[in-house]
Amino acid sequence: MAVTVVQHKNFIDIIKGLMKDDQSVLDIGCGIGATLKEFPCPIKLGLDAHEPYLIKAGAIAQIIPLKLKAERIGEVFLPQSIDCVTLIDVIEHLKKEVGSEILSQAERIASKKVIVFTPRGFFKQMEEDHYGLGGEEFQTHRSGWEVEDFLTRGYEVVLFSQFHDQSNSAFVKAYGKEAEPIDALLAWKEPS
Repeated sequence: MAVTVVQHKNFIDIIKGLMKDDQSVLDIGCGIGATLKEFPCPIKLGLDAHEPYLIKAGAIAQIIPLKLKAERIGEVFLPQSIDCVTLIDVIEHLKKEVGSEILSQAERIASKKVIVFTPRGFFKQMEEDHYGLGGEEFQTHRSGWEVEDFLTRGYEVVLFSQFHDQSNSAFVKAYGKEAEPIDALLAWKEPS
């Protein structure tokens, strides 16, 4: 499988294109619903372990909120019960083995596709809740993901060159104002 490299930052438009025929989406780690509100699916389930994020998400997007740790999705959802499962800026907050297991569960739950967006490699981000909702413990990055992590699982990958830069306050806090930007990955897979 080939990897496409792009220079722009508009990953949401690509995701919306991937979802154009989907009726339902489960957004794991939906946070305050900022990206979930952009998804074209009429049925939107927002899952997060931090209740204040879900309350805020409900005010921003028309969602069905689910307070649950991502590790438990396989206990709640039947195989192929949701068209699309997304992890947008989430998987890097989990230990690598936990993230891999959640991907496996998402691949069983999704009937059409799984979509992941994450920094490329390890982006050192510590406990900082930009929303001011007390979710600092959920914001620490615990793993880094590379193109190969997704290709070996059968995902298509788009690499967003120099995506994270000085316009991101978490990037500046972690790396400083003079640091080289960090790439991001958008990966998707249609379960078999």
